[in-house]
Amino acid sequence: MTTATATLPVEQRIIALESQISEARFLKRLSMLWLTVGNAALVCAVVAGNLFIDYSKPGLGRVMLNFFGVAAFLASSSGSIYWWNQHRSTIRNKTVELRQKEAEKRSLQAAEVAARSLSSTFRTYYESIPNVRDEFRRGAERYRSRHNLFQLTVIIGSILTSVSTTAAAEQGIWSWIAVGISALVSISAGIIAYFKFRERSLNLQQTADSIDLEVQSYTLGIRRYKDVPPEVASALFAEEVERIREEQRKKELQLEQPPEVSQQRPQPA
Repeated sequence: MTTATATLPVEQRIIALESQISEARFLKRLSMLWLTVGNAALVCAVVAGNLFIDYSKPGLGRVMLNFFGVAAFLASSSGSIYWWNQHRSTIRNKTVELRQKEAEKRSLQAAEVAARSLSSTFRTYYESIPNVRDEFRRGAERYRSRHNLFQLTVIIGSILTSVSTTAAAEQGIWSWIAVGISALVSISAGIIAYFKFRERSLNLQQTADSIDLEVQSYTLGIRRYKDVPPEVASALFAEEVERIREEQRKKELQLEQPPEVSQQRPQPA
């Protein structure tokens, strides 16, 4: 049985696990969004009801409003916390299984490399590359999550600022709420602009995909490794991976520089 045939079931399971983890992360973000924004909206609705509703009219009672509002808040908080914890457990369990399958895949690929009678130095190097690739992917996911969090803060905060500013015409306390939310929006926008989470995530993801492509090409003996002697193929593989990693380091250094320095950098001919 060839390595490609042996690793096919493992590859399929890895793809399925990555899809399940991605879905669980999306649902976890939704539950966190409801836990924070949804419950905050419920509190604001109850407060607004106490401030703006005329309770002198028949059939309107402040006690009943507060009772149902607090009950809805408690039920919403409990449900959102429960679902957030459920999705977190799913992510943790699926991630453990994914790491196990990736280790199994690396073992199968290492066996194929060993069968080519290559040097022990290259075997060690080759076995370390999947870990490097996965580290880039984890970094990309980490920066992507941070960017989404702060971007969501900017979007929601901008909407709440407009609402609070409008309400400030009736009640003075809303003007302070609008000021606080506006400050939070400005801080979040500044953090996004300074740390450049989106750009860092994109660079790391591209680097991980490029390394993964080289690993697959080398393992299957395709593209630049087709009909190439093992010694030459191993040298080509190491050179290409190191070139990709060097490009990633240059991208990181470029992101650390101020915008005016990056704009003055001469473009390669």
